[in-house]
Amino acid sequence: MAYYRIRTNDGSSTTHQALRMRTDASALYLEDRSAGLWRVVRSWRLGEVDTVQRRFTEHDGTWTWLTEPLPAPIGVRGWN
Repeated sequence: MAYYRIRTNDGSSTTHQALRMRTDASALYLEDRSAGLWRVVRSWRLGEVDTVQRRFTEHDGTWTWLTEPLPAPIGVRGWN
């Protein structure tokens, strides 16, 4: 399961464990899967989110935080 660090526009940051990250038109969601259903671990309005980072564990056991772009909202496709 991945760890995500969310930095908000007010300067605070929180770390949460979740299986996936997704967005819709107005919010960012971190979700877990339980009994075959996705459930929201935590959500933020998109306007509140400054940076999203995902934690990776290196071969020597150290952690690296990589900044990730917000995923495209489900059902929305970019122009080709």
